[in-house]
Amino acid sequence: MPTEVLNFGQVNKHGETNVKFKVIALAALMGFSGMAVQANELPDGPHIVTSGTASVDAVPDIATLAIEVNVAAKDAATAKKQADERVAQYISFLELNQIAKKDISSANLRTQPDYDYQDGKSILKGYRAVRTVEVTVRQLDKLNSLLDGALKAGLNEIRSVSLGVAQPDAYKDKARKAAIDNAIHQAQELANGFNRKLGPVYSVRYHVSNYQPSPMVRMMKADAAPVSTQETYEQAAIQFDDQVDVVFQLEPVDQQPAKTPTAQ
Repeated sequence: MPTEVLNFGQVNKHGETNVKFKVIALAALMGFSGMAVQANELPDGPHIVTSGTASVDAVPDIATLAIEVNVAAKDAATAKKQADERVAQYISFLELNQIAKKDISSANLRTQPDYDYQDGKSILKGYRAVRTVEVTVRQLDKLNSLLDGALKAGLNEIRSVSLGVAQPDAYKDKARKAAIDNAIHQAQELANGFNRKLGPVYSVRYHVSNYQPSPMVRMMKADAAPVSTQETYEQAAIQFDDQVDVVFQLEPVDQQPAKTPTAQ
């Protein structure tokens, strides 16, 4: 996972004390891949390292369909013509169902020879045209009917159905803020537990999160009904995860005997 590192300055020499210790939150610095803090990201003086994590669930509000038509004919032109006719019929159906043109992509087309193999020899039997239609569905209650319409128009393979959210940045921001709050809370609790005062942030390592739409699983009813709107879909929540590793300096203590920490 890519990371970003921010350094906030060096240790103030005036803050050096006769009591120096390091508290590593959640894991030792060595041998823990989830929080790989480099030596140059650590101050010379007392400090605390925490790894803040957060997860935010989002309810899907869009779906992306990839549907394919695959047509065989004696020549490439005929195969292409038949594929184009089926796609045009489906696009008309989509427009009747208030799917905007910007949410429809159908430019992907390829033709290829179609061979039959007999006695170890390849025999050209015609050509095949394959065209893919991608649709962004912004009203999930239309999903089943749009899939049924594709099959009725002659598009013969549903390649994928993926769930997503229209505004992922809002969820990313929420997860990031929660991860930062989690890192600060851990640091404050650790500092209090050792009778120390939390100082400024020294460095931040941010694990850049990647949002991926969730595949949707088509579930057949127990009576094994034919393909139709009788079918339902498992709509799992989409998860946005975030992580930030933070190094906090500890405020210097007065020149007095160190206070022995007590277990909580």
